[in-house]
Amino acid sequence: MARRYDRDESVRLLLEASAQEFARHGVGGARIDRIADRADVNKASIYSYIGNKDDLFQAALQTKLGQLADRVAIQSDDLAAYAGDLFDFLTAEPVVAWLFEQEGLHYGTKDVPALAERSGYFRSRVAAVRDALGGDGDAEAIYFSIIAMCYWYVAAPQLVRMVFGDVAPEEAKGRYRTHVVATAKDMVTR
Repeated sequence: MARRYDRDESVRLLLEASAQEFARHGVGGARIDRIADRADVNKASIYSYIGNKDDLFQAALQTKLGQLADRVAIQSDDLAAYAGDLFDFLTAEPVVAWLFEQEGLHYGTKDVPALAERSGYFRSRVAAVRDALGGDGDAEAIYFSIIAMCYWYVAAPQLVRMVFGDVAPEEAKGRYRTHVVATAKDMVTR
């Protein structure tokens, strides 16, 4: 194992390795030694730089959510584009959807860490939907539907194969993306 003296680079590698490990194995099944091996840092660095396994999970999730926030902007005048951008992001970075899934399995209905901060992020997206609706419609349900349409394609790839059958994966993805964008547009232009 190579020794790293660049703390920022070590943390970046740890967070990326953690995201992959937690997405695949969940909080309970993730192993610190596998994360350390994948990041090529020693286990002590994890505890020193980030903390315990729950802290590491939250840091990895927050990092991925930050990437989502940076790369997928929402504009009230073009929610269809947002839906397409969200779909593109999640299909390129499926680990984000898988981390959300693992968080749901780990915490269930209990409050998740940083609930207020993260709720604020989502409320700002709901506000953009509300603006698009001009106050006429259920902004929360519409925004949640957009998320769900994008999320489920990534969260259940076996279901995509069952539904689309023998259709080539890229064709299925393209057809479904077109549907997501059109449906998002229809939801706000009724």
